[in-house]
Amino acid sequence: MRHPRIHAICPALNEEVFIGNTLSALYPYCSGISVLTQYDRDWYGKPVRPDRTIQIVADFPDPEGKIQLVLRRWRDQAAALNCEMTAVASRAHRGVGSHGSTSEQIRALHDAPDYFLIVDADEIYDSETLPRIIDYVMVKRPRAARVHGYNYLRSWNRRVPREVVRFCHFGFVRTGLRFEHIREITWNEHRFSKALRMLRLPDFSARLFGFITVPPDVGHFHHGCWLGDNARLAAKARKSAHTWADTPDYAASVDRYPTVHIPTFDLPRNIREAEWPEGWIERGARGSGC
Repeated sequence: MRHPRIHAICPALNEEVFIGNTLSALYPYCSGISVLTQYDRDWYGKPVRPDRTIQIVADFPDPEGKIQLVLRRWRDQAAALNCEMTAVASRAHRGVGSHGSTSEQIRALHDAPDYFLIVDADEIYDSETLPRIIDYVMVKRPRAARVHGYNYLRSWNRRVPREVVRFCHFGFVRTGLRFEHIREITWNEHRFSKALRMLRLPDFSARLFGFITVPPDVGHFHHGCWLGDNARLAAKARKSAHTWADTPDYAASVDRYPTVHIPTFDLPRNIREAEWPEGWIERGARGSGC
C-alpha cells in the first residue's frame, strides 16, 4: 500500500513556545508542512511585536525538504488555509521541463496530498498515536475528518474534561474542499443538523456531507491555548481569530472551568520530554514519571 501523503498546514503567529514541538510531532508522518505566518500583523491588520517563531522554523532540521515557511498578509484564517491548500494542490509541476532535478523528484515534491492536516501551532499531537489517526482516516476515506482535542488550563497537568468543553474540529481535509469560516467547511451541515433536530430525527448531517469524527480512543490532540499566565492569555485573545475571546475578563472566564489533574508521566512522551516555560508542567516526572 502506498504511503499516504499528508500535508500539514499550520498557522503560527508568535508561537515560539510551541512551534518546534509541533513540527517535531508532525515531521515523521507528513509529506509536507506549510507554516503560515504574518510575522508582525494579526488577522485584523494590527501590529504585533514578532517573537522567534520564524527563526525556529527556518532553523528546524529538515533533511527531506518538507517544511515551507509562508510569510504573507492575510485578513482571515479560512482564506489563508484555502490559499495554501490551493497552492499546494495546484500541480505546479505539470508541463515543467526540468533544469536541475529529475522529473520524478519534481513530481514527488508537487504531487497533491491525499489529505491536508490543519493544525494550529498550539495543537500538539501525540507522536505515538498520530499514525493511528492517519491509518483510521485512510481506511475510512472521508471527505473530511474531525479530531477531538483536550484543553489544558494554565499547565499541562490541568486538563479540562471533554464533557465540560467539547473541542472537536476538522483536522483532515481532502484536496478540493474549502473552508467557509475558520475551521468550518460548510454552514450547510449546521443548517441541516438544526432542521433534523427540529424534526426530532437522528442527526446524520455529517454523514450526508461525507464527514466523520475520529474516535477519541484512536487518537486526539492536546490543546495548549490556555497555558500560562494572564499576560499570555490576554495576548493570545487579542490576536485570536475568535473575536469573542478578546474581552477584559477572558482569563478569569476560562479559570472557571473545572479541571482534573494529569500526572506528567500520563502525558504524551513528546509533551513531557519537551522544554516548557516555568510552571507549565510539573517538575520531576518528565521522562519516566519518577
